[in-house]
Amino acid sequence: MCRNADWCTELDPNPKKWSKTCPLQPPKYFNQSLNAFVKAFRAAEVGDKDVAIKLLGDTQGQELRNWYIEHGQMSGWHYRVKALKKPKPKKYAGTLEKNKSFAKYESQVYQRDGYRCGYCGIRVIDTKALLKMEKIVGKKYFKVKGKNNERHGVALVLRATIDHIKPLSRGGRTRIDNLVTSCWSCNYGKLNATLEQLGISNPLRKRSNPNRYWNGLMP
Repeated sequence: MCRNADWCTELDPNPKKWSKTCPLQPPKYFNQSLNAFVKAFRAAEVGDKDVAIKLLGDTQGQELRNWYIEHGQMSGWHYRVKALKKPKPKKYAGTLEKNKSFAKYESQVYQRDGYRCGYCGIRVIDTKALLKMEKIVGKKYFKVKGKNNERHGVALVLRATIDHIKPLSRGGRTRIDNLVTSCWSCNYGKLNATLEQLGISNPLRKRSNPNRYWNGLMP
């Protein structure tokens, strides 16, 4: 179990082989899980609750949840930062950002980024769509909020959020040029580390407009 280990089994022992764009590259089956969820969501939307519940079984929810708990949320600060041993940034001497909420920028950022994580590139799902699914099929089959071991795996690794590229604790601001769409794994894996500490590039500089349409399952 990587949470209590000296090393994450998902990270190559050689730092030169690590991703230069995200704390930890997600497994390829994540895309298959998302496609399966889309089918379940569409079935739920037209009232086929039983079909939707059955299709949720194809999303590999348990595997997604385990990966997030054991690897995704631990990868950056707990392993990459410690292994790379980059100089710790000096304590920010200026006035820290008072507005920590990105709510007013949320829609703009998601649309700009095409509902794709700016770090690892996976498609992410809007929280409103996840809650809609929960309402239709019930929390017994799909739970969005709660403790990590209670949530459905899709609601952990494929849920859209927004990351402050330069951490607020390091003088980062809540403005559009410091915000990027992020999956939960990259967001919590990065935590409050800087890009330099993690050895990854600025997500707003490495990607242009998404080459395939995706709207996060929003209308």
